Amino acid sequence: MSTAESIAEPIAEPIARLREVLVLLESFHEPADIRRAPALEGAVDKVVSSAAELVDVTEPENLQRLALAVKAIKAAQKAARAHRRNPLTRPLSHARFALKVGSAQGAVQGVVDRLDPADTPPSS
Repeated sequence: MSTAESIAEPIAEPIARLREVLVLLESFHEPADIRRAPALEGAVDKVVSSAAELVDVTEPENLQRLALAVKAIKAAQKAARAHRRNPLTRPLSHARFALKVGSAQGAVQGVVDRLDPADTPPSS
């Protein structure tokens, strides 16, 4: 087994979970998607468990990004709860939700790109 293979094995599972989270976050692109916010609950758990497994094999910056992703996902969930409770602030809740989902998506994508650069599509 080569050094690259021995390093890749411990991070393959966490990267796969992070990719699942990315797919979920990318599915939130319409204002009405705020109603699907409960689906984000599992995303928090996946990001946290991935961060815990990556703590020994990644730079602190990646872990900070994952912590920011968790914080952004929780803020998106909070915006969704506010959306349900207060009809007067719904447009603001939609904006907050979209901003926080986008922030989480960017943070997770950044970590995945750094940990698995071979699978990153080339920038145009």
